[in-house]
Amino acid sequence: MTRRIRLKAASQRRAPSEDEGSALILTLVFVLVVSLLVLPVMNYVMSVTRTNRVLVVRAQRVEAVKGGLRAALVNPSKLYAACVGSGRTASVALAVPPGLDIESKCTTTKDALADIPADLRWALVSVQAGSDVLIPAPYTNPDPSSAELDGNVSAAWCTTMSTSPQVPCGKPYPSNGALDPLAWVSDADKVSTGSKIFLPELPPFSNTNRSAVAKDLLTGDAPCKIYFPGKYIDDVEITGSTPVYFVSGVYYFEKTLRISGDANVVVGAGITPGCADSDAIAVAETQDAPLDAYSNGVGGTFVFGANARFVVDTATASSGAGASILFNRRLVGGADPLAVLNNVSIMSVNGQSSLGSWNSSATTVDVDLPGQLHVPASKMSGIVNPVAADPWKQNYKASALLSTLTPPVSCALPAPPPTATSVVACPIIDFSFTTSAKTTVKIPGYIAVPQGSISIQTAAGSGVNKTISLGGGVLAAQFAVNSPTPDFLQIGLLNPVVQKTFKITTTTTNGKPVVESVALVQVNETGGYAVNAWVVEGG
Repeated sequence: MTRRIRLKAASQRRAPSEDEGSALILTLVFVLVVSLLVLPVMNYVMSVTRTNRVLVVRAQRVEAVKGGLRAALVNPSKLYAACVGSGRTASVALAVPPGLDIESKCTTTKDALADIPADLRWALVSVQAGSDVLIPAPYTNPDPSSAELDGNVSAAWCTTMSTSPQVPCGKPYPSNGALDPLAWVSDADKVSTGSKIFLPELPPFSNTNRSAVAKDLLTGDAPCKIYFPGKYIDDVEITGSTPVYFVSGVYYFEKTLRISGDANVVVGAGITPGCADSDAIAVAETQDAPLDAYSNGVGGTFVFGANARFVVDTATASSGAGASILFNRRLVGGADPLAVLNNVSIMSVNGQSSLGSWNSSATTVDVDLPGQLHVPASKMSGIVNPVAADPWKQNYKASALLSTLTPPVSCALPAPPPTATSVVACPIIDFSFTTSAKTTVKIPGYIAVPQGSISIQTAAGSGVNKTISLGGGVLAAQFAVNSPTPDFLQIGLLNPVVQKTFKITTTTTNGKPVVESVALVQVNETGGYAVNAWVVEGG
């Protein structure tokens, strides 16, 4: 009995030692299980974190390349000017915002001409009997692969025909200088039509006398002089270096408009920027602006009546900058009745007074110099009543500067006044270059002065630094362009590209991922644009 009790007691004393280490095993099992759960979770979290970081970096780089296109489209006119020299494979680098590590470039994928070639009017028309002898023979093209160049204005009057690639100035009227001075009238039309002579009607204008002295723009980073649409009955002479801006609209001159010295003139809003940021600013923020100051459309039309003529010369000394007058194309909305006169830059008031002088009883009649020159009297655009359509009834005086059979020559200033029995033979458009001073004249719109003459006279050694472009088509009684000619001369009808489609490519330059933006953008020379397609890819 005693022995059994001792064995039982001994057995009871050894029992705790039999559980020793079980807690450790359980702990190890727990740690193992937990590690099997935590490590994948941690790997998942790290993977998600890394993925998010990549996505954030990629999103940043996507927005950076998008910013390249947005920056290019801030000023579409400047984009057009920057990319106009690009080609299908030749790219032009564009400015990009700093700090984005991107580069941007453009190439040209498509061009759109101003007009369909079949719709082009005659480029160079002279209507005085025998005036064709002063016009060089049309270009004879030796290359049959470009037959469309045959018969264009001669390289003597279209120096860009001698460049590569050739830039033609259109085709002259086949009956220039016909002995019958009435023959051309049947080929004329008051709208611009293919293979016709464009004889536009007169636009209405503000019959408010304007000061011949330009007004000062109050705002802007630099001095700027402003002229407003309306009627100018005194000589307007611009020779100083302060930039001058003619607000968009119609201008009627009865005396000389002269550009010389260091004149820097822009006419109307458009592709060529003026010293005023906009017409609205010029109208609103010019000192002593007329109470009826206004702007209309874009670009400008100059109408010359009475004794008015357009003179550009080098008689006033230049400090080196030289004289410059640049027209922007005259454009109004397509629904405007005057849209038919779009792209007309310079006109004359055609006809003569029925009484030899202008008074309340006068009417405007045709110019008829038998055997020499016949020009129908101008009519007002949009007025059906023939009496009311007479220019005199609308405050226009017909031009007194009639072309005679004698070849036109430059006239001294001021021109002699006409009398009841005589006419003034001075050219309506009179360019006289007697020095090597820099001179730039660019008129992209139509010039219609059928009863007047155009004279471009260049003294020996004075053709350098001269850029003369009359690129919208020209109608005159006769032309006189002596030799030597200005180094750069275009007389005729250019059919310019007015819209381009650019491929704008923006790419990241550093790091990963590499992201690229490619956009096809249509841009007009006047600044309008449309994004046709835009893809961002990479990474």
